[in-house]
Amino acid sequence: MLRLQIPEQLVSDLNLAAERILSFHSTIRIFSHHDADGISAASILAKALIREDREFHLSIVGGITDDITEWISKERDELVVFLDMGSGDMERLSSLDASIIVLDHHTPKEPSENVLEINAHRYGMEGTREASGSSMAFLLALAINPRNSNLAHLSLVGSTGDRQHVGGFSGLNAKIADMGEKEGAVSSKKGLNLRNSPLIHALTRSYDPFIRGLSGREEKVRQLLDKLKIDGGKKPSELDEEEERRLGSLLILKLLKQGCRPDMVDELITTRYFIPSLGMYVSEMADYMEATSKRDAGTGVAMGIGDEEAMYRAKEMEEEYSEELMKALMTLEKNGAREMEHIQWFWSYSGEVASAQAGIGMQYLLDQEKPVFCLTELEDGRMKISARGTRYLVSKGLDLAEVCSAASKFGGSGGGHNIASGCTIPADRRKEFLRTADEMVGRQIRK
Repeated sequence: MLRLQIPEQLVSDLNLAAERILSFHSTIRIFSHHDADGISAASILAKALIREDREFHLSIVGGITDDITEWISKERDELVVFLDMGSGDMERLSSLDASIIVLDHHTPKEPSENVLEINAHRYGMEGTREASGSSMAFLLALAINPRNSNLAHLSLVGSTGDRQHVGGFSGLNAKIADMGEKEGAVSSKKGLNLRNSPLIHALTRSYDPFIRGLSGREEKVRQLLDKLKIDGGKKPSELDEEEERRLGSLLILKLLKQGCRPDMVDELITTRYFIPSLGMYVSEMADYMEATSKRDAGTGVAMGIGDEEAMYRAKEMEEEYSEELMKALMTLEKNGAREMEHIQWFWSYSGEVASAQAGIGMQYLLDQEKPVFCLTELEDGRMKISARGTRYLVSKGLDLAEVCSAASKFGGSGGGHNIASGCTIPADRRKEFLRTADEMVGRQIRK
């Protein structure tokens, strides 16, 4: 039994997927998305299959392309599982001569009778807020064997990587968090949303939240802590109640002055989830997963499965990645974005951190009334675009998935969520796409 209050049809579909997996005695082919959520989802299913002594072949990929489907056909795979993707490619997948299972949370298109699609949206769950790819993978792991309930922390890591923790977990994510606490996989406590390292480093390296004038500037941080009479060698968890109040109040004031929306300011002091078995916070592991997704996804999966050496490698990758991201954010802090009537955009010269630069920039540095589009030129003559909004803009009608899907009109492709999406287009169609995006966002918000 799943021990979670979820729709009966979802339980039935999960049991059918688990039955197909457990009754299959050849190598199971798995493809998962190359971000923190996708790698967490892959780790969950990999761990569940290892416990059942099942063979599998796992690949972390950027999306479902013709190369992927040709690969599946050549390999003659009989059972293929897609994690954190697939719902936007039903037509492509339905043509494959294989048993296909899709676990996804992105906005679905027309379903296919030939594909067992388990998408959060089809069961009344909001896929940008209440359920992630790793949430759905966790449900499948429970259907395979209830003992996999101790993998709840990986589900929360993936959901955090997709920023579904902002404002507190809700929907399926909240139910998984409750289960994780009951199972001892995680514990929760309210506190400052900073790295649990000495404050001098926690504040200097803080990019989520990004605090103008402090993030990336150790001497400024040192001066601030001296002024507050707080020992910079203390970790956030070691502050007494009065110290935490003084530091928290000042940082909140700074975030408000730099124009952050109240819901993001509230995130400075929030419920944090700790993983006792690993001695780290869920948010820290999500950062590790995100870094490995850019540098070596295999390390991320190995870390999720429980490889200690992979954990050390992932930590090193995260330190390098966060340094690159901090440089990009400080450049954005200095230069800002270019304004159009309904959108804003900027260039990123580091494709590795572009999507994070867009998301964090939208939350902490840029105009809160317009979604942002981050542009990165690729070596093959194409351009990658990461689009980010806020829940406030979504409440006004913003749907970036619809906007990025318009890339098909310009010889590209794209999609995603209403609040966060992306696309790839020929570089020479940039101006046309941005004009179209500006018009579409204007219509959405007016509507």
